[in-house]
Amino acid sequence: MIDQVINEFNGAHFALICAGFLIGGLVKGISSFGLPTVSIPIILFVLPLPSAVSILALPLILSNFAQMISAGGIKASTKRHWPLLLPLLIGLPFGVYFLAIVNTQILTIVLGAVLILITSLELMGISLTFLKQHERVFGPVIGATSGVIGGMTSLFGIIPIFFLVSLDLSKEKFVSVVSVLLFSGSVVLAVSLERSALLGPLEAFYGLAGMVPIMFGIWVGTLIRKRVDQLLFRKIILSLILIVGISMIYRNFEAISFFSH
Repeated sequence: MIDQVINEFNGAHFALICAGFLIGGLVKGISSFGLPTVSIPIILFVLPLPSAVSILALPLILSNFAQMISAGGIKASTKRHWPLLLPLLIGLPFGVYFLAIVNTQILTIVLGAVLILITSLELMGISLTFLKQHERVFGPVIGATSGVIGGMTSLFGIIPIFFLVSLDLSKEKFVSVVSVLLFSGSVVLAVSLERSALLGPLEAFYGLAGMVPIMFGIWVGTLIRKRVDQLLFRKIILSLILIVGISMIYRNFEAISFFSH
């Protein structure tokens, strides 16, 4: 195992991976999410998508665990938001099962378009307050839907995060519940994908070594978040979700165009 890592290690690849992790960690520290969204496009400059996703498997679990412990409020967040969290975790394995038979590129484009629409409405001041007024009704529906979609695309956290934004939580309560959501979802998703055999010794080494720039980025991002007022924080989160939606559409249109030639 060690010999394989030594023989296959590429210093230039590792440097770019660390740069992607540092920037992704910074974004995650500020917003509590965004590590794979930011890091994967950077890693794709030197590695194929399956390898990039595999490298992130362990960092996602470890960084979300660290952020969850740092944010605190785990019991309170779980108690209030379990109608969202439990259906999401149950839905993830079903999504992984459907992964082989569903066109995930088309699905991801549709999801990106929905995110662009709803975040644009929020940024323009057209608030979807009915979500907050009927939290107990919409929570389980959004959780289950996001679990199935997340199992097919790995993007299980985006729609629940928007839903949590609509609840108008304080910064710290928002970070707490998002950390719980992302940690538990990352564990379930990793277990569901375990049989894919994509996570080899080199990917595990890159991921574990990459925890240093990730945690440094999260630390700096957290310091920035604590200096940002509630309204600006909300706008930052919505803007990041909007960018995620645009990125999802762009990347998957490119993939469809590539495979059609």
